[in-house]
Amino acid sequence: MRWFWLIGFALVLILGGVYAYLGGFRQPEVTVITTAKPIFLAGRYYNGPVQGDEFGPLFRQAQQYKEKNHLQGTLGNIYYNDPEAAGDTVKAFIGLIVADTVSQNLPPGYRYSTFSGGQRVVQARLEASYMLAPGKLYSGIKEYAKQQKIPLRQVYVEQFPDAGPAEVLAVVK
Repeated sequence: MRWFWLIGFALVLILGGVYAYLGGFRQPEVTVITTAKPIFLAGRYYNGPVQGDEFGPLFRQAQQYKEKNHLQGTLGNIYYNDPEAAGDTVKAFIGLIVADTVSQNLPPGYRYSTFSGGQRVVQARLEASYMLAPGKLYSGIKEYAKQQKIPLRQVYVEQFPDAGPAEVLAVVK
């Protein structure tokens, strides 16, 4: 029985260490800013269920284009609604944040989308794994907006760079 408790304790320590390493105990930095310039994305639009057969593959496709150097940029998305508030239906543009709309040839089926500059947004940033960051960033934004009584428009921009903090921008009404 003693070995059972020792093994269980060791597993908890290991899992806790992995969670900490991935950034699970960190909290996002949240502030209100005005975007300085437009954000350009190369990707594909999706409108459907979060559990839909096409949703997940869009993320993998963007990652593959990046890894194979078909596109240079940072993994990123624009969400045009909050799936939690919209009954599990998501409207999103999924792909890569790119420097401009002229220097790269787009893969088949990809197009550009622009998030205009000069918008007031709630910005959340966090040094954490892309697996943990979204939940922490969105909850940080929602809590901050609630505390500061800031109404949001349900438009979100995500970016997950290879190095540096993950970031979500939420447009202020």
